[in-house]
Amino acid sequence: MDDAPAMTGGDGLYYGNAAYHPEKLPKQRPQLLDPNQSALKRMASARLPWGHADNVVPDRVFSVATPKALREIERHGSLLDNIDDQGEMDHECFRFAPLAKRVQILDLMEGLSKLAVKILVPLTIVTLLLAWSATSNDAYWQDIINHWFFFACLLGIPGGIWLVSDLLIKYCLGWILKSGKGPIWEFNRRTGMVTVWKYPFKIPFIPRGKPETKQFPFIEFDAWVSARADRYGALNRLRLFHRYSPCEVDIGAATGDHSMPESCYAMWDFIQNYMDVTRPLPDIPVLEPHRHKDPVTVEYDRRTNRPERYWRDMDDETFKACENEMSLNVRMMSMQSRDNIMAGKVVYTSS
Repeated sequence: MDDAPAMTGGDGLYYGNAAYHPEKLPKQRPQLLDPNQSALKRMASARLPWGHADNVVPDRVFSVATPKALREIERHGSLLDNIDDQGEMDHECFRFAPLAKRVQILDLMEGLSKLAVKILVPLTIVTLLLAWSATSNDAYWQDIINHWFFFACLLGIPGGIWLVSDLLIKYCLGWILKSGKGPIWEFNRRTGMVTVWKYPFKIPFIPRGKPETKQFPFIEFDAWVSARADRYGALNRLRLFHRYSPCEVDIGAATGDHSMPESCYAMWDFIQNYMDVTRPLPDIPVLEPHRHKDPVTVEYDRRTNRPERYWRDMDDETFKACENEMSLNVRMMSMQSRDNIMAGKVVYTSS
């Protein structure tokens, strides 16, 4: 992206005709049917309202680049620059391009093993103490010692996976990082368009064919939270469906599933605020280096006298407090009681 300030030419020339203006929504053609969801899937989903977005950001976006990480990038550059990574989050677009499978697998191993250790260690200790208090066997602890191999495997296997994956991420990340097949979806603030890439099935040893690309205005998509049950409870996933054709933006591919729907609500509000050219860019660390390139944001920062390096000069303790405050704001969200500003512009098919 060009680093020159975006003010040249003025607001009217910088943003496209399809840029998102909540107060200037044009009349939409009626939705005669739902091309993306069956009636059964709609019953397990909830359509989220347009407009009245809160100034919230889900955890996985707010902390995608910490102040410390931004300072490291300023000093040494980003490792992603060396692998032709096509993902982007700046003043123009929010584009999701997953990394190679090996990176995703390593990240999953690190996360799951860490979670397993944090659950198994206290659970094992509590179980042993409760069993000890309920037994009259004087050789209880000796029996536990005699079964040391079982406990070593129980705690050592996930602990070892966590340690190895953590070491690989810390010290071998440059070797492990590799770009994936390409971008999956993109929200373009400047043009107001949403682009979705669909790739053909990959056959081993045969080059992948070119992806099918679809592009529609942002205002022609509706956000849905779908819920599915697993052994641990309900999992919620945010998707955006094109109102008039088979086209899906799977936000969950980037953020994953959530046990609470509020994280999905926060993501929908973040996307609306990001695309809304009547508002400045959302004030989060990863977007701070690009604020001076967006005309609405430049004017807002000038008017409010916002420090240019507000996030990048922040210490870890203060940032952690900001994270906790944002998480609390997300958990307190209420979405379904909002008025839907799109309802007056489009006739939806039956719910």
